Amino acid sequence: MSSDYTCIVAAFDFGTTYSGYAFSLKESPTDVKTNEKWYASSGLLVSLKTPTCVLLNEAGEFLSFGFDAEEKYYSLTGEEKHHRWRLFSRFKMALHNEKVISHSTTIEDLQGKPHPAKPIFIMSIRYLQQHLLKTLELRYTGIKESDIKYIITVPAIWGIAAKQFMREAAIEAGIDSKRLKLALEPEAAAIWSESLGHTLEGQKFLVVDIGGGTADISAHQKMSDGSLKNIHAPSGGPWGGIYVDENFLKFIRSIFGENSLESLKSDDMYDFIEILRDFEMKKRKFKFDSNDGIIFRIPIALKAFAEKHFHLSLLDRLKSLNYGDEVYLRSQDKLGVNSSVMQRWFAEPVSKMVEYIQNIIQEERNEDLSLIILVGGFAESPYVQQRIQEALPDKRLIVPGEAGLAVLKGAVMFGRKPDIISSRVMDCTYGIKVRAYYRENLYPVEKKEFIDGEWRVRNVFEIFLRINEDVPLDSKVTHTNFSRKSKKNAGIPIYRTKEKNPVYVTDRGCELLGQLKLQYDKDTPLGTKDIEVTFMFGDTELHVMAKDTSTGIMRQNQHSNSESEASVSRRDETDVSNTNIQRGCHLGSEPKMNYLIE
Repeated sequence: MSSDYTCIVAAFDFGTTYSGYAFSLKESPTDVKTNEKWYASSGLLVSLKTPTCVLLNEAGEFLSFGFDAEEKYYSLTGEEKHHRWRLFSRFKMALHNEKVISHSTTIEDLQGKPHPAKPIFIMSIRYLQQHLLKTLELRYTGIKESDIKYIITVPAIWGIAAKQFMREAAIEAGIDSKRLKLALEPEAAAIWSESLGHTLEGQKFLVVDIGGGTADISAHQKMSDGSLKNIHAPSGGPWGGIYVDENFLKFIRSIFGENSLESLKSDDMYDFIEILRDFEMKKRKFKFDSNDGIIFRIPIALKAFAEKHFHLSLLDRLKSLNYGDEVYLRSQDKLGVNSSVMQRWFAEPVSKMVEYIQNIIQEERNEDLSLIILVGGFAESPYVQQRIQEALPDKRLIVPGEAGLAVLKGAVMFGRKPDIISSRVMDCTYGIKVRAYYRENLYPVEKKEFIDGEWRVRNVFEIFLRINEDVPLDSKVTHTNFSRKSKKNAGIPIYRTKEKNPVYVTDRGCELLGQLKLQYDKDTPLGTKDIEVTFMFGDTELHVMAKDTSTGIMRQNQHSNSESEASVSRRDETDVSNTNIQRGCHLGSEPKMNYLIE
Protein backbone atom coordinates (compact mmCIF):
# COMPACT_ATOMS: atom_id res chain seq x y z
CA MET A 1 0.00 0.00 0.00
CA SER A 2 1.53 3.29 -1.10
CA SER A 3 2.10 6.26 1.17
CA ASP A 4 2.06 9.96 0.36
CA TYR A 5 5.31 11.63 1.30
CA THR A 6 3.98 15.15 0.80
CA CYS A 7 5.47 17.45 3.41
CA ILE A 8 2.08 18.24 4.95
CA VAL A 9 -1.36 16.72 4.43
CA ALA A 10 -4.11 19.01 5.73
CA ALA A 11 -7.81 18.19 5.88
CA PHE A 12 -10.76 20.54 6.18
CA ASP A 13 -13.97 19.13 7.64
CA PHE A 14 -16.56 21.63 6.48
CA GLY A 15 -19.60 20.65 8.52
CA THR A 16 -23.21 21.76 8.71
CA THR A 17 -22.84 23.02 12.27
CA TYR A 18 -19.09 22.95 13.02
CA SER A 19 -15.91 23.07 10.95
CA GLY A 20 -12.23 22.54 11.60
CA TYR A 21 -8.95 21.32 10.21
CA ALA A 22 -6.22 18.82 11.00
CA PHE A 23 -2.82 18.00 9.53
CA SER A 24 0.21 15.76 9.78
CA LEU A 25 3.87 16.11 8.79
CA LYS A 26 5.70 13.56 6.67
CA GLU A 27 8.14 12.92 9.56
CA SER A 28 5.25 11.66 11.72
CA PRO A 29 2.34 10.89 9.35
CA THR A 30 0.18 9.14 11.97
CA ASP A 31 0.50 12.01 14.47
CA VAL A 32 -2.58 13.94 13.35
CA LYS A 33 -2.80 17.38 14.90
CA THR A 34 -5.89 19.57 15.16
CA ASN A 35 -6.18 23.24 15.87
CA GLU A 36 -6.70 23.62 19.62
CA LYS A 37 -7.44 27.33 19.86
CA TRP A 38 -11.06 27.90 18.88
CA TYR A 39 -12.21 30.27 21.59
CA ALA A 40 -15.54 31.89 22.37
CA SER A 41 -15.74 35.33 23.96
CA SER A 42 -15.44 33.86 27.46
CA GLY A 43 -11.84 32.96 26.68
CA LEU A 44 -12.47 29.31 27.58
CA LEU A 45 -11.76 26.52 25.11
CA VAL A 46 -15.16 25.52 23.81
CA SER A 47 -14.48 23.09 21.01
CA LEU A 48 -11.84 21.57 18.75
CA LYS A 49 -14.05 22.86 15.95
CA THR A 50 -15.63 26.23 15.38
CA PRO A 51 -19.21 27.01 14.25
CA THR A 52 -19.76 27.06 10.49
CA CYS A 53 -20.77 30.73 10.43
CA VAL A 54 -19.81 33.56 8.09
CA LEU A 55 -20.32 37.23 8.94
CA LEU A 56 -20.48 39.93 6.27
CA ASN A 57 -20.17 43.59 7.21
CA GLU A 58 -22.46 46.41 6.13
CA ALA A 59 -20.67 46.61 2.77
CA GLY A 60 -21.25 42.90 2.13
CA GLU A 61 -17.59 42.03 2.69
CA PHE A 62 -16.24 39.06 4.63
CA LEU A 63 -15.47 40.00 8.23
CA SER A 64 -15.14 36.82 10.30
CA PHE A 65 -15.88 33.11 10.65
CA GLY A 66 -16.86 30.75 13.48
CA PHE A 67 -17.02 31.89 17.09
CA ASP A 68 -15.70 35.32 16.08
CA ALA A 69 -18.56 35.74 13.61
CA GLU A 70 -21.17 34.68 16.15
CA GLU A 71 -19.85 36.86 18.95
CA LYS A 72 -19.49 39.95 16.77
CA TYR A 73 -23.01 39.57 15.44
CA TYR A 74 -24.48 38.99 18.88
CA SER A 75 -22.75 42.08 20.23
CA LEU A 76 -24.25 44.08 17.36
CA THR A 77 -27.73 42.79 18.14
CA GLY A 78 -27.37 43.97 21.73
CA GLU A 79 -26.67 47.47 20.40
CA GLU A 80 -29.39 47.25 17.71
CA LYS A 81 -26.73 47.71 14.99
CA HIS A 82 -27.01 44.32 13.31
CA HIS A 83 -29.68 45.01 10.69
CA ARG A 84 -27.31 45.63 7.77
CA TRP A 85 -24.86 42.93 8.85
CA ARG A 86 -25.39 39.39 7.63
CA LEU A 87 -24.71 36.14 9.48
CA PHE A 88 -24.86 32.82 7.59
CA SER A 89 -24.90 29.47 9.36
CA ARG A 90 -25.80 25.83 8.58
CA PHE A 91 -25.67 26.60 4.87
CA LYS A 92 -23.93 23.36 3.86
CA MET A 93 -27.33 21.66 3.58
CA ALA A 94 -28.00 23.76 0.47
CA LEU A 95 -25.88 21.18 -1.36
CA HIS A 96 -27.80 18.15 -0.13
CA ASN A 97 -30.19 18.25 -3.09
CA GLU A 98 -27.77 18.44 -6.00
CA LYS A 99 -30.48 18.99 -8.61
CA VAL A 100 -30.94 22.59 -7.51
CA ILE A 101 -27.25 23.56 -7.43
CA SER A 102 -26.24 26.33 -9.82
CA HIS A 103 -24.21 29.50 -9.83
CA SER A 104 -27.48 31.28 -9.02
CA THR A 105 -28.24 29.06 -6.00
CA THR A 106 -28.85 31.16 -2.91
CA ILE A 107 -28.74 30.63 0.83
CA GLU A 108 -30.43 32.69 3.52
CA ASP A 109 -28.83 34.66 6.32
CA LEU A 110 -30.13 34.56 9.88
CA GLN A 111 -32.78 37.17 9.01
CA GLY A 112 -34.03 35.20 6.00
CA LYS A 113 -32.45 37.37 3.31
CA PRO A 114 -31.00 35.49 0.29
CA HIS A 115 -27.41 35.65 -0.92
CA PRO A 116 -25.52 33.72 -3.66
CA ALA A 117 -24.27 30.49 -2.10
CA LYS A 118 -20.92 30.01 -3.77
CA PRO A 119 -19.17 33.15 -2.46
CA ILE A 120 -20.06 32.12 1.12
CA PHE A 121 -18.52 28.67 0.60
CA ILE A 122 -15.44 30.25 -0.96
CA MET A 123 -15.04 32.63 1.99
CA SER A 124 -15.34 29.76 4.45
CA ILE A 125 -12.73 27.58 2.77
CA ARG A 126 -10.37 30.54 2.32
CA TYR A 127 -10.68 31.36 6.02
CA LEU A 128 -9.85 27.79 7.06
CA GLN A 129 -6.88 27.72 4.71
CA GLN A 130 -5.52 31.04 5.99
CA HIS A 131 -6.01 29.95 9.61
CA LEU A 132 -4.12 26.74 8.86
CA LEU A 133 -1.25 28.63 7.22
CA LYS A 134 -0.93 30.96 10.23
CA THR A 135 -0.89 27.98 12.59
CA LEU A 136 1.84 26.25 10.57
CA GLU A 137 3.86 29.46 10.40
CA LEU A 138 3.78 29.79 14.19
CA ARG A 139 4.71 26.16 14.87
CA TYR A 140 7.21 25.34 12.14
CA THR A 141 9.85 26.97 9.96
CA GLY A 142 10.62 26.52 6.31
CA ILE A 143 7.15 25.33 5.28
CA LYS A 144 5.70 26.71 2.06
CA GLU A 145 2.07 26.64 1.01
CA SER A 146 3.08 24.60 -2.02
CA ASP A 147 4.22 21.84 0.39
CA ILE A 148 0.62 21.16 1.43
CA LYS A 149 -1.74 18.55 0.00
CA TYR A 150 -5.34 19.47 0.81
CA ILE A 151 -8.20 17.11 1.59
CA ILE A 152 -11.78 18.33 1.85
CA THR A 153 -14.37 16.01 3.36
CA VAL A 154 -17.79 15.59 1.75
CA PRO A 155 -20.79 13.38 2.61
CA ALA A 156 -20.68 10.13 0.64
CA ILE A 157 -24.38 10.52 -0.13
CA TRP A 158 -23.72 13.75 -2.01
CA GLY A 159 -24.02 13.50 -5.75
CA ILE A 160 -21.49 14.51 -8.36
CA ALA A 161 -22.81 18.07 -8.64
CA ALA A 162 -22.43 18.81 -4.93
CA LYS A 163 -18.92 17.36 -4.84
CA GLN A 164 -17.95 19.40 -7.89
CA PHE A 165 -19.40 22.52 -6.28
CA MET A 166 -17.09 22.03 -3.28
CA ARG A 167 -14.10 21.39 -5.53
CA GLU A 168 -14.77 24.55 -7.52
CA ALA A 169 -15.27 26.59 -4.34
CA ALA A 170 -11.94 25.33 -2.97
CA ILE A 171 -10.11 26.18 -6.19
CA GLU A 172 -11.66 29.66 -6.27
CA ALA A 173 -10.63 30.07 -2.63
CA GLY A 174 -7.01 29.70 -3.75
CA ILE A 175 -6.27 25.98 -3.39
CA ASP A 176 -4.28 24.44 -6.25
CA SER A 177 -6.45 21.79 -7.96
CA LYS A 178 -3.38 19.56 -8.41
CA ARG A 179 -2.99 19.38 -4.63
CA LEU A 180 -6.66 18.92 -3.81
CA LYS A 181 -8.60 15.71 -3.20
CA LEU A 182 -12.05 15.01 -1.82
CA ALA A 183 -12.55 12.39 0.90
CA LEU A 184 -15.85 10.68 1.65
CA GLU A 185 -16.77 11.31 5.28
CA PRO A 186 -17.75 7.78 6.40
CA GLU A 187 -14.67 6.32 4.70
CA ALA A 188 -12.44 8.79 6.54
CA ALA A 189 -14.18 7.85 9.79
CA ALA A 190 -13.58 4.15 9.06
CA ILE A 191 -9.87 4.79 8.47
CA TRP A 192 -9.53 6.67 11.75
CA SER A 193 -11.50 4.11 13.76
CA GLU A 194 -9.36 1.29 12.36
CA SER A 195 -6.21 3.19 13.38
CA LEU A 196 -7.32 3.30 17.02
CA GLY A 197 -6.48 -0.37 17.46
CA HIS A 198 -9.91 -1.95 17.09
CA THR A 199 -9.58 -5.52 15.80
CA LEU A 200 -11.25 -5.30 12.42
CA GLU A 201 -9.29 -7.66 10.16
CA GLY A 202 -11.65 -9.88 8.21
CA GLN A 203 -14.68 -8.23 9.77
CA LYS A 204 -17.51 -6.52 7.99
CA PHE A 205 -18.51 -3.35 9.75
CA LEU A 206 -20.83 -0.42 9.30
CA VAL A 207 -19.75 3.20 9.72
CA VAL A 208 -22.53 5.60 10.65
CA ASP A 209 -21.37 9.20 10.46
CA ILE A 210 -24.03 11.47 11.98
CA GLY A 211 -23.32 15.16 11.81
CA GLY A 212 -25.49 18.20 12.08
CA GLY A 213 -27.16 17.76 8.71
CA THR A 214 -26.82 14.24 7.36
CA ALA A 215 -26.32 10.65 8.40
CA ASP A 216 -23.75 9.08 6.08
CA ILE A 217 -23.65 5.29 6.15
CA SER A 218 -21.13 2.96 4.52
CA ALA A 219 -20.18 -0.71 4.97
CA HIS A 220 -16.61 -2.02 4.78
CA GLN A 221 -14.51 -5.11 5.20
CA LYS A 222 -10.95 -5.00 6.51
CA MET A 223 -8.75 -6.99 4.13
CA SER A 224 -5.62 -8.99 4.98
CA ASP A 225 -3.39 -6.44 3.24
CA GLY A 226 -4.64 -3.69 5.54
CA SER A 227 -6.91 -2.04 2.97
CA LEU A 228 -10.62 -1.41 3.40
CA LYS A 229 -13.06 -2.79 0.87
CA ASN A 230 -16.32 -0.95 0.46
CA ILE A 231 -19.10 -3.57 0.40
CA HIS A 232 -22.18 -1.35 0.18
CA ALA A 233 -22.65 1.84 -1.80
CA PRO A 234 -22.58 4.82 0.58
CA SER A 235 -26.04 6.02 1.42
CA GLY A 236 -28.01 7.80 4.11
CA GLY A 237 -30.25 10.80 4.47
CA PRO A 238 -31.02 14.13 6.18
CA TRP A 239 -31.22 12.80 9.72
CA GLY A 240 -28.64 14.90 11.56
CA GLY A 241 -28.92 16.89 14.76
CA ILE A 242 -30.33 20.04 13.14
CA TYR A 243 -33.63 18.23 12.54
CA VAL A 244 -34.06 17.82 16.29
CA ASP A 245 -33.43 21.57 16.52
CA GLU A 246 -36.09 22.18 13.87
CA ASN A 247 -38.62 20.14 15.83
CA PHE A 248 -37.82 22.16 18.94
CA LEU A 249 -38.35 25.42 17.03
CA LYS A 250 -41.67 24.12 15.67
CA PHE A 251 -42.70 23.53 19.26
CA ILE A 252 -41.66 27.05 20.27
CA ARG A 253 -43.61 28.49 17.33
CA SER A 254 -46.68 26.46 18.24
CA ILE A 255 -46.72 28.03 21.70
CA PHE A 256 -45.54 31.59 21.10
CA GLY A 257 -46.54 32.05 17.46
CA GLU A 258 -44.48 32.75 14.36
CA ASN A 259 -45.00 36.51 14.63
CA SER A 260 -43.73 36.58 18.22
CA LEU A 261 -40.60 34.64 17.30
CA GLU A 262 -39.91 36.92 14.33
CA SER A 263 -40.39 39.96 16.55
CA LEU A 264 -37.85 38.54 18.99
CA LYS A 265 -35.34 37.92 16.19
CA SER A 266 -35.84 41.46 14.94
CA ASP A 267 -35.70 43.24 18.31
CA ASP A 268 -33.39 41.01 20.34
CA MET A 269 -31.45 38.51 18.23
CA TYR A 270 -29.15 37.72 21.14
CA ASP A 271 -32.07 36.29 23.16
CA PHE A 272 -33.11 34.19 20.19
CA ILE A 273 -29.59 32.74 19.88
CA GLU A 274 -29.54 32.04 23.60
CA ILE A 275 -32.69 29.90 23.17
CA LEU A 276 -30.83 27.79 20.60
CA ARG A 277 -27.67 27.56 22.72
CA ASP A 278 -29.64 26.51 25.77
CA PHE A 279 -31.42 23.82 23.77
CA GLU A 280 -28.13 22.57 22.30
CA MET A 281 -26.79 21.88 25.80
CA LYS A 282 -29.97 20.04 26.80
CA LYS A 283 -29.98 18.06 23.54
CA ARG A 284 -26.40 16.81 24.02
CA LYS A 285 -27.18 15.35 27.44
CA PHE A 286 -30.62 13.89 26.82
CA LYS A 287 -30.95 10.11 27.24
CA PHE A 288 -33.43 7.73 25.65
CA ASP A 289 -34.58 6.32 29.00
CA SER A 290 -34.72 9.67 30.77
CA ASN A 291 -37.80 10.38 32.90
CA ASP A 292 -36.68 13.79 34.10
CA GLY A 293 -38.36 16.97 32.95
CA ILE A 294 -36.34 19.50 30.95
CA ILE A 295 -36.40 23.19 31.80
CA PHE A 296 -35.80 25.87 29.16
CA ARG A 297 -35.23 29.56 29.81
CA ILE A 298 -37.70 31.72 27.90
CA PRO A 299 -36.88 35.40 27.23
CA ILE A 300 -39.29 37.79 28.92
CA ALA A 301 -39.59 39.65 25.61
CA LEU A 302 -40.85 36.51 23.80
CA LYS A 303 -43.43 35.91 26.50
CA ALA A 304 -44.60 39.52 26.20
CA PHE A 305 -44.85 39.32 22.40
CA ALA A 306 -46.96 36.14 22.62
CA GLU A 307 -49.34 37.48 25.27
CA LYS A 308 -49.87 40.63 23.22
CA HIS A 309 -50.45 38.64 20.03
CA PHE A 310 -52.86 36.03 21.47
CA HIS A 311 -54.48 38.35 24.06
CA LEU A 312 -53.87 35.59 26.62
CA SER A 313 -51.50 35.03 29.47
CA LEU A 314 -48.88 32.39 28.69
CA LEU A 315 -50.48 30.08 31.25
CA ASP A 316 -53.87 30.36 29.55
CA ARG A 317 -52.21 29.92 26.17
CA LEU A 318 -50.74 26.59 27.31
CA LYS A 319 -54.11 25.46 28.62
CA SER A 320 -55.73 26.27 25.26
CA LEU A 321 -53.21 24.02 23.49
CA ASN A 322 -54.21 20.99 25.61
CA TYR A 323 -50.68 19.91 26.49
CA GLY A 324 -51.89 18.73 29.88
CA ASP A 325 -48.99 18.13 32.23
CA GLU A 326 -46.51 17.59 29.38
CA VAL A 327 -45.73 21.32 29.15
CA TYR A 328 -45.80 23.69 32.11
CA LEU A 329 -44.55 27.02 33.41
CA ARG A 330 -41.81 26.74 36.01
CA SER A 331 -41.55 30.49 36.61
CA GLN A 332 -42.01 33.70 34.65
CA ASP A 333 -39.03 32.94 32.41
CA LYS A 334 -38.82 29.14 32.44
CA LEU A 335 -40.78 26.56 30.48
CA GLY A 336 -40.76 22.89 31.44
CA VAL A 337 -41.46 19.85 29.25
CA ASN A 338 -41.74 16.17 30.11
CA SER A 339 -39.14 13.80 28.70
CA SER A 340 -41.81 12.37 26.36
CA VAL A 341 -41.94 15.73 24.54
CA MET A 342 -38.17 15.79 24.11
CA GLN A 343 -38.27 12.22 22.84
CA ARG A 344 -40.73 13.23 20.13
CA TRP A 345 -38.28 15.86 18.86
CA PHE A 346 -35.64 13.17 18.47
CA ALA A 347 -37.99 10.45 17.26
CA GLU A 348 -38.51 11.26 13.58
CA PRO A 349 -34.92 11.77 12.35
CA VAL A 350 -33.44 9.09 14.61
CA SER A 351 -36.16 6.53 13.82
CA LYS A 352 -35.63 7.01 10.08
CA MET A 353 -31.91 6.54 10.53
CA VAL A 354 -32.31 3.41 12.69
CA GLU A 355 -34.76 1.87 10.22
CA TYR A 356 -32.34 2.58 7.37
CA ILE A 357 -29.46 0.94 9.23
CA GLN A 358 -31.62 -2.12 9.91
CA ASN A 359 -32.48 -2.44 6.22
CA ILE A 360 -28.82 -2.33 5.22
CA ILE A 361 -27.85 -5.00 7.75
CA GLN A 362 -30.70 -7.25 6.62
CA GLU A 363 -29.35 -7.41 3.06
CA GLU A 364 -27.90 -10.82 2.20
CA ARG A 365 -24.37 -9.58 1.59
CA ASN A 366 -24.33 -7.90 5.02
CA GLU A 367 -25.70 -10.80 7.06
CA ASP A 368 -22.40 -11.38 8.85
CA LEU A 369 -21.84 -7.72 9.63
CA SER A 370 -21.29 -7.65 13.39
CA LEU A 371 -19.90 -4.21 14.23
CA ILE A 372 -21.24 -0.66 14.01
CA ILE A 373 -18.89 2.30 14.39
CA LEU A 374 -20.71 5.50 15.30
CA VAL A 375 -18.97 8.82 14.60
CA GLY A 376 -19.82 12.49 14.08
CA GLY A 377 -21.02 15.20 16.43
CA PHE A 378 -24.57 13.85 16.78
CA ALA A 379 -23.13 10.37 17.46
CA GLU A 380 -22.04 11.66 20.88
CA SER A 381 -25.73 11.94 21.87
CA PRO A 382 -26.65 9.31 24.49
CA TYR A 383 -30.14 9.15 22.99
CA VAL A 384 -28.80 8.25 19.53
CA GLN A 385 -26.44 5.61 20.92
CA GLN A 386 -29.14 4.00 23.03
CA ARG A 387 -31.70 3.92 20.21
CA ILE A 388 -29.28 2.18 17.83
CA GLN A 389 -28.15 -0.32 20.46
CA GLU A 390 -31.74 -1.10 21.42
CA ALA A 391 -32.73 -1.68 17.79
CA LEU A 392 -29.68 -3.88 17.09
CA PRO A 393 -28.89 -5.66 20.36
CA ASP A 394 -26.82 -8.38 18.66
CA LYS A 395 -24.40 -5.86 17.10
CA ARG A 396 -21.34 -4.46 18.80
CA LEU A 397 -21.43 -0.67 18.94
CA ILE A 398 -18.23 1.40 19.07
CA VAL A 399 -18.20 5.15 19.63
CA PRO A 400 -14.56 6.30 19.38
CA GLY A 401 -13.25 8.97 21.72
CA GLU A 402 -13.75 12.42 20.19
CA ALA A 403 -16.23 10.95 17.73
CA GLY A 404 -16.75 14.42 16.28
CA LEU A 405 -13.12 14.48 15.09
CA ALA A 406 -13.03 11.00 13.53
CA VAL A 407 -13.83 12.25 10.03
CA LEU A 408 -11.30 15.07 10.23
CA LYS A 409 -8.42 12.95 11.46
CA GLY A 410 -9.27 10.05 9.16
CA ALA A 411 -9.25 12.42 6.19
CA VAL A 412 -5.62 13.31 6.93
CA MET A 413 -4.70 9.62 6.99
CA PHE A 414 -6.64 9.09 3.75
CA GLY A 415 -4.57 11.88 2.21
CA ARG A 416 -1.43 9.93 3.11
CA LYS A 417 -2.75 6.61 1.79
CA PRO A 418 -5.60 7.23 -0.68
CA ASP A 419 -5.41 3.60 -1.84
CA ILE A 420 -6.32 2.35 1.63
CA ILE A 421 -9.87 2.09 0.22
CA SER A 422 -9.15 -0.73 -2.24
CA SER A 423 -12.58 -0.87 -3.89
CA ARG A 424 -15.97 0.78 -3.86
CA VAL A 425 -19.49 -0.29 -4.74
CA MET A 426 -21.14 1.72 -7.52
CA ASP A 427 -23.97 3.95 -6.34
CA CYS A 428 -25.54 4.26 -9.82
CA THR A 429 -25.46 2.92 -13.35
CA TYR A 430 -23.36 5.22 -15.54
CA GLY A 431 -23.21 5.65 -19.30
CA ILE A 432 -23.67 7.92 -22.30
CA LYS A 433 -26.40 8.72 -24.83
CA VAL A 434 -25.92 7.14 -28.27
CA ARG A 435 -27.76 6.26 -31.44
CA ALA A 436 -27.70 2.48 -31.56
CA TYR A 437 -28.13 0.20 -34.56
CA TYR A 438 -31.73 -0.98 -34.72
CA ARG A 439 -32.17 -4.62 -33.66
CA GLU A 440 -35.55 -6.30 -33.67
CA ASN A 441 -34.90 -8.29 -30.53
CA LEU A 442 -33.85 -5.19 -28.57
CA TYR A 443 -36.00 -2.26 -29.67
CA PRO A 444 -39.66 -1.83 -30.70
CA VAL A 445 -40.22 -1.00 -34.34
CA GLU A 446 -41.66 2.42 -33.57
CA LYS A 447 -38.28 3.47 -32.17
CA LYS A 448 -36.30 2.98 -35.39
CA GLU A 449 -35.33 5.91 -37.60
CA PHE A 450 -33.49 6.02 -40.94
CA ILE A 451 -30.42 8.18 -40.23
CA ASP A 452 -27.58 8.71 -42.72
CA GLY A 453 -28.49 5.59 -44.66
CA GLU A 454 -28.88 3.30 -41.61
CA TRP A 455 -31.68 2.23 -39.28
CA ARG A 456 -30.91 3.69 -35.86
CA VAL A 457 -32.53 4.19 -32.45
CA ARG A 458 -32.11 7.49 -30.65
CA ASN A 459 -31.56 8.16 -26.93
CA VAL A 460 -30.11 4.74 -26.11
CA PHE A 461 -28.38 4.43 -22.74
CA GLU A 462 -24.97 2.81 -23.40
CA ILE A 463 -23.98 1.32 -20.03
CA PHE A 464 -20.39 1.54 -18.83
CA LEU A 465 -20.91 0.20 -15.30
CA ARG A 466 -23.96 -0.90 -13.33
CA ILE A 467 -25.21 -0.03 -9.89
CA ASN A 468 -23.94 -2.23 -7.00
CA GLU A 469 -20.97 -3.55 -9.01
CA ASP A 470 -17.72 -3.81 -7.06
CA VAL A 471 -15.07 -1.54 -8.59
CA PRO A 472 -11.37 -1.67 -7.64
CA LEU A 473 -9.47 1.58 -7.17
CA ASP A 474 -8.31 3.28 -10.39
CA SER A 475 -10.49 1.13 -12.64
CA LYS A 476 -11.52 2.23 -16.10
CA VAL A 477 -14.05 1.22 -18.71
CA THR A 478 -13.45 2.17 -22.34
CA HIS A 479 -15.91 1.89 -25.21
CA THR A 480 -15.09 2.89 -28.78
CA ASN A 481 -17.88 4.55 -30.73
CA PHE A 482 -17.86 7.09 -33.52
CA SER A 483 -18.90 10.67 -34.06
CA ARG A 484 -19.74 12.43 -37.31
CA LYS A 485 -17.75 15.66 -37.68
CA SER A 486 -20.27 17.94 -39.36
CA LYS A 487 -19.62 21.03 -37.28
CA LYS A 488 -16.93 22.55 -35.06
CA ASN A 489 -17.78 20.41 -32.04
CA ALA A 490 -19.86 17.50 -30.89
CA GLY A 491 -20.96 16.44 -27.44
CA ILE A 492 -20.97 13.27 -25.36
CA PRO A 493 -23.96 13.43 -22.97
CA ILE A 494 -23.18 11.60 -19.71
CA TYR A 495 -26.01 9.98 -17.73
CA ARG A 496 -26.66 8.01 -14.58
CA THR A 497 -29.61 6.19 -13.03
CA LYS A 498 -30.45 3.99 -10.07
CA GLU A 499 -31.80 1.34 -12.45
CA LYS A 500 -29.54 -1.62 -13.22
CA ASN A 501 -30.49 -2.09 -16.88
CA PRO A 502 -31.74 1.17 -18.39
CA VAL A 503 -32.56 1.08 -22.10
CA TYR A 504 -33.10 4.76 -22.94
CA VAL A 505 -31.75 7.92 -21.34
CA THR A 506 -35.33 9.17 -21.42
CA ASP A 507 -36.42 6.42 -19.02
CA ARG A 508 -37.75 7.57 -15.68
CA GLY A 509 -34.95 8.20 -13.19
CA CYS A 510 -32.21 8.83 -15.77
CA GLU A 511 -30.26 11.98 -14.99
CA LEU A 512 -28.08 14.05 -17.31
CA LEU A 513 -24.85 14.84 -15.45
CA GLY A 514 -23.17 16.91 -18.13
CA GLN A 515 -21.75 16.87 -21.62
CA LEU A 516 -18.13 16.32 -22.58
CA LYS A 517 -17.50 18.43 -25.68
CA LEU A 518 -15.34 17.29 -28.57
CA GLN A 519 -13.78 20.39 -30.11
CA TYR A 520 -12.39 19.77 -33.56
CA ASP A 521 -9.59 21.75 -35.18
CA LYS A 522 -10.63 23.71 -38.27
CA ASP A 523 -8.33 21.55 -40.38
CA THR A 524 -10.00 18.31 -39.24
CA PRO A 525 -11.76 16.81 -42.30
CA LEU A 526 -15.48 16.14 -42.28
CA GLY A 527 -16.63 12.58 -41.78
CA THR A 528 -16.68 9.91 -39.13
CA LYS A 529 -14.28 10.04 -36.19
CA ASP A 530 -13.58 7.06 -33.96
CA ILE A 531 -13.92 8.16 -30.33
CA GLU A 532 -12.77 6.21 -27.28
CA VAL A 533 -14.85 7.18 -24.24
CA THR A 534 -13.35 6.17 -20.89
CA PHE A 535 -15.01 6.30 -17.48
CA MET A 536 -12.63 6.18 -14.51
CA PHE A 537 -14.25 4.57 -11.48
CA GLY A 538 -13.22 3.65 -7.96
CA ASP A 539 -12.11 7.13 -6.83
CA THR A 540 -14.09 9.51 -4.63
CA GLU A 541 -14.96 11.46 -7.79
CA LEU A 542 -15.99 10.34 -11.26
CA HIS A 543 -13.57 11.02 -14.12
CA VAL A 544 -14.51 10.92 -17.80
CA MET A 545 -12.35 11.40 -20.89
CA ALA A 546 -12.66 11.00 -24.64
CA LYS A 547 -9.90 10.29 -27.17
CA ASP A 548 -9.95 10.90 -30.92
CA THR A 549 -8.19 7.74 -32.12
CA SER A 550 -7.17 9.33 -35.45
CA THR A 551 -5.28 12.20 -33.84
CA GLY A 552 -4.56 10.88 -30.35
CA ILE A 553 -5.96 14.11 -28.87
CA MET A 554 -7.61 13.49 -25.51
CA ARG A 555 -10.52 15.42 -24.04
CA GLN A 556 -11.49 15.34 -20.40
CA ASN A 557 -13.62 17.37 -18.06
CA GLN A 558 -12.89 20.86 -16.76
CA HIS A 559 -10.09 21.79 -14.37
CA SER A 560 -7.91 19.33 -16.27
CA ASN A 561 -4.23 19.04 -15.50
CA SER A 562 -3.54 18.24 -19.15
CA GLU A 563 -3.31 20.89 -21.83
CA SER A 564 -5.90 19.35 -24.11
CA GLU A 565 -8.86 21.43 -25.19
CA ALA A 566 -11.39 19.89 -22.83
CA SER A 567 -14.66 21.52 -21.98
CA VAL A 568 -17.90 20.46 -20.38
CA SER A 569 -21.37 21.74 -21.12
CA ARG A 570 -23.00 21.53 -17.73
CA ARG A 571 -26.57 20.94 -16.69
CA ASP A 572 -27.67 23.24 -13.85
CA GLU A 573 -24.14 24.68 -13.91
CA THR A 574 -22.68 21.48 -12.44
CA ASP A 575 -19.61 19.70 -13.75
CA VAL A 576 -19.34 16.02 -14.57
CA SER A 577 -16.46 15.42 -12.23
CA ASN A 578 -12.91 16.06 -11.19
CA THR A 579 -9.88 15.46 -13.38
CA ASN A 580 -6.56 13.69 -12.80
CA ILE A 581 -7.30 10.66 -14.98
CA GLN A 582 -5.35 7.70 -13.64
CA ARG A 583 -4.46 4.41 -15.27
CA GLY A 584 -6.00 1.23 -13.95
CA CYS A 585 -7.53 -2.06 -14.93
CA HIS A 586 -10.06 -2.45 -17.71
CA LEU A 587 -13.53 -3.57 -16.66
CA GLY A 588 -16.28 -5.16 -18.64
CA SER A 589 -16.21 -6.35 -22.24
CA GLU A 590 -13.60 -5.52 -24.85
CA PRO A 591 -13.83 -2.06 -26.48
CA LYS A 592 -16.60 -1.95 -29.06
CA MET A 593 -17.65 0.30 -31.93
CA ASN A 594 -21.37 -0.15 -32.20
CA TYR A 595 -22.88 3.25 -31.65
CA LEU A 596 -22.99 6.76 -33.02
CA ILE A 597 -22.44 9.37 -30.31
CA GLU A 598 -25.27 11.88 -30.42
